[in-house]
Amino acid sequence: MLTIITGLLMMCTTIQSQHPAERLPERFQSYRMSERLNYTPDNLYEYINGAAEMYLSYGLKGMYGCRYTAENLPDVTVDIYEMAGSRDAFGVYTQSRDRDEYTYGQGSLSYPEATLFWKDRYFVVISADRATPESTAAIGFLADAADKAIHRKGKIPGIVGLLPAEKPVDGGILYFHHYIWLNAYFFIADFDLLNINEQTDAVVAKYGTPEQRSYLLLVEYPDENATVAAYRRLMQRYAPESGNGQSIRLEDGTWFAGWHGGKRLCAIFNSPSLKEAESLLQATISKMQF
Repeated sequence: MLTIITGLLMMCTTIQSQHPAERLPERFQSYRMSERLNYTPDNLYEYINGAAEMYLSYGLKGMYGCRYTAENLPDVTVDIYEMAGSRDAFGVYTQSRDRDEYTYGQGSLSYPEATLFWKDRYFVVISADRATPESTAAIGFLADAADKAIHRKGKIPGIVGLLPAEKPVDGGILYFHHYIWLNAYFFIADFDLLNINEQTDAVVAKYGTPEQRSYLLLVEYPDENATVAAYRRLMQRYAPESGNGQSIRLEDGTWFAGWHGGKRLCAIFNSPSLKEAESLLQATISKMQF
C-alpha cells in the first residue's frame, strides 16, 4: 500500500513539474508538432531580437514552445514565456494588448492570426504565418489547450487594485517594475527619475478620451525614505514653483498633481483641468491603506 501511495505522489509531482509546453498535443486536426522550441535569457535575442528586452526586463526564466505544420496550411507556433512570477507575466500582458478579453487564461486578446494571454507566471502567444480559417481554428484549439495545461492562477499585483474606481481606458493599464517602461504611455524623463527597480511596483493608467487624456502613475516603494526621495525629484522636475501645493498648471496648459504618503507615490500628468487632476488624485488617495 505504501508503495502505491509513493508511486502516486511521484506521478503527481512529475505532472506538476512539467512545463505547460510539454502537455500540448503532438497532433490535432491536420496539424502535427514538427519542432520544439527552447530559449533562455541568454539567447532569446536569436528568436525575437527586437522584443527580447521586454521579456528580460520582467525577469524571464525561459521560453518553451513548439511549432505545428500541416500540408498546404500556415505554420502555427506556440510560445510560452515563463516569467519570474505572476506579477511579471501580468506585466508582459499589459505591455502586449490594447484591450482586455477574457476568453483564455486571466486576460487575453485574439486576432485572426494570433492569440495571447497570461496565466500564473506564464505569458502565452499562439500565432500563424498568415490567417486562414484553418489556422485561426488551430490557434483557438491550441490556446484552449495551453490554458488547460497551466493548472494554477496568478495574482494581479495589489497596486493595480489601488487605482480609482472610475474605469480606466480599456486596455489602458500598464504594470512594471523597471524604469525603462515609465515612458511607455507618457514621456516623463529619459532617465530613472523615480528610482524604479525590482523592489518597487508601478502602474500607469489612462483616463478620459484621446482628446482629453489624463495619465495616473502610482508607485509603491520598499520604504518611506525611498518614497520621499523620489517625490522630491519628481516635484523638482515638474513643479519646482508649486511650493506646498499638490497641483499646478504647466506651460502647455495641462495640469500636473502629485502626492506621497507612507510607501506610495501618486502623480497625475497631462490632465485637461484642475478638477480632473484633483479628482483622480483624491480618488486614488482614498483607496490607500497605511
